[in-house]
Amino acid sequence: LQEECGVSSWTLLQSLGDAVLVPAGAPHQVQSLTGTISVEQRFLSPENAARLRDHSTHPQLRAQLDGMIFSAVREAVGVLRGCK
Repeated sequence: LQEECGVSSWTLLQSLGDAVLVPAGAPHQVQSLTGTISVEQRFLSPENAARLRDHSTHPQLRAQLDGMIFSAVREAVGVLRGCK
């Protein structure tokens, strides 16, 4: 890919207890060398949820996004209160 498209890659060996964060939109490939358990968390930022909500005409989707935005704001306020 480097020669054809100018795309470079990294190789990462993850050890027991390591966590790897792959940025949103970053293509990646995983090769397991042993039996593994994968835990994945998808994240939708409040800013993007609000933007998506503004462009949605489906009432059920709008309601779900409202709930996500409310939860994210509530969590952020809780974190900030704990930082006193």
